[in-house]
Amino acid sequence: VSAYIRPQARLPDAMRRHLFVALRYSSGIAGGVPGDMFCNAVAKSAWHPLGVRLGSFLLWINKSYSRGQVTLNGADWRAEPYVEFNLASDPRDLERLKQGVRFLAELFDAPSMKAIAVDPFPSSYSERVRDVGVVNARNYLRTGALAKLMDGPGWLRRYLIRRVVAGGDRLQALLADDQALEDYVRRSVHGVWHASCTCRMGRADDPTAVTDPGGRVRGVAGLRVVDASVMPSTPRANTNVPTLMVAEKMADAILAG
Repeated sequence: VSAYIRPQARLPDAMRRHLFVALRYSSGIAGGVPGDMFCNAVAKSAWHPLGVRLGSFLLWINKSYSRGQVTLNGADWRAEPYVEFNLASDPRDLERLKQGVRFLAELFDAPSMKAIAVDPFPSSYSERVRDVGVVNARNYLRTGALAKLMDGPGWLRRYLIRRVVAGGDRLQALLADDQALEDYVRRSVHGVWHASCTCRMGRADDPTAVTDPGGRVRGVAGLRVVDASVMPSTPRANTNVPTLMVAEKMADAILAG
């Protein structure tokens, strides 16, 4: 969920975009685990002039239950595999994402928030957003003109947000219609670059386990997997530090052997 930042509340141009504050909380879903949700605030949504004027809350599920798959596209080892994430395919994930959008929307009702940010709207890392995020002169000029108009009258800004920036989606309309919110979440959800478990470790009698506890690939001699893909279940955190610790443990096992 993003919003227009009033001029007096924006970061200086010389300050790079950064994640200044984050919140980890529990969704409270039945059968869930503590600390399963995470969001952070971005005071600059992108490098270009429009991004400087937009702040964003980014929300994700730390403990997802949806499961995807990685399959081969053919016998040629050079062919890219087929990766299917199946995001939000589990009802628990879908409900938590919907819950998260409602939670973020409520934040904009606080007087302290209204003093610095107005006209909140639903946002996502779409292909269009990714393309305009590429650093080049063309994107700077395109977003610069739109940014100047955003600083104009409120009615014009709200029109531009609805028709150009948000692609026609309105936050209040989504909050008032549960099916509309579900549809929006399904088409807008994306990964946050921390995939795991595709070569999960497990016991010898586990038909879904690709590796043993030492990272050895079952049925293939001399091959180990040492990265986030050996995790047996989706972690409740970013995968960087856990992967480092997996590598340390695997390295000790290799040396000991």
